[in-house]
Amino acid sequence: MATKTKRNRAETERRLIDVALDLIRRNGVLAGLNLREVADGAGVNRGNIYHYFGSRRELLRAAITRRFEAVVESLTADRRGVSFVERRLLAFRSADTIYDSQMRALLVIDGDDTVDPMPRYEAALSRLRQDVIDGDIDRAHDLEALQVALSSLLRGYRIFREPYAKRIDTDVDDLDDRVAAIVRTWLEAMAEPPAT
Repeated sequence: MATKTKRNRAETERRLIDVALDLIRRNGVLAGLNLREVADGAGVNRGNIYHYFGSRRELLRAAITRRFEAVVESLTADRRGVSFVERRLLAFRSADTIYDSQMRALLVIDGDDTVDPMPRYEAALSRLRQDVIDGDIDRAHDLEALQVALSSLLRGYRIFREPYAKRIDTDVDDLDDRVAAIVRTWLEAMAEPPAT
């Protein structure tokens, strides 16, 4: 009986998170998360949201975590042996990461000081160290600052890519190509020692 209860709870949580993510995608991040719509979409009463998550913020945090794990899985699948530059360009071009950046930004704007702006930071830093060993990054570069720069560039671009494209009167795919060319030049420069 306990296993069935755990399975039912996990299934309800999954449905609530799926509906929340779908509403955010459809209505936009700042439209807010209407808990009645989430509950109705998941086929449960609104009290279940508070029972399982405690608050709207915790539901959003759980949705972000779930979405981020799916994104990481898709980005790391079959990427072993891919160079630093190509790995980062694949991440840059991934549309899957847009919602993660938007939702994390929403939590920060909402005053949540527990948001991790760089999930899996230690693993990313470890990978950069391996890139140094592989010769893709010169050992004189500050890897912590590099990871922050990569994360902030990618997150900022993901959040604003459509308004950027509109502002310069181009389509998003064209802008992605143009910005990726600049990012490639920057990433390839990491193989050389930093300018002093």
